[in-house]
Amino acid sequence: MGNNKIITLVDGYREVGDVELICAFKIPNYKEKYIIYTKDEKDREGNTIIYSGKVITIDNKQFIENIGEGSEWERLKTIMKSIAKYSLEGENNV
Repeated sequence: MGNNKIITLVDGYREVGDVELICAFKIPNYKEKYIIYTKDEKDREGNTIIYSGKVITIDNKQFIENIGEGSEWERLKTIMKSIAKYSLEGENNV
């Protein structure tokens, strides 16, 4: 994993593992917090697999919730595509 922030995911009381946080942000129209992260896994073509989720707080603890189909998911996909596009453009200019 790179120089990004490492966070630990926990499923109930079982630690799932460390992941690399790519970014965390709010979408103003939805007033929710979201994260994009990676487990440093690659697909068949060698691309890094990324994950995303909505951050919810219950009893002062943060949880990641899956995002269902619909406008919220479509907006998040657009954001992830933009991040990927500008990341690749940056790498090409280095």
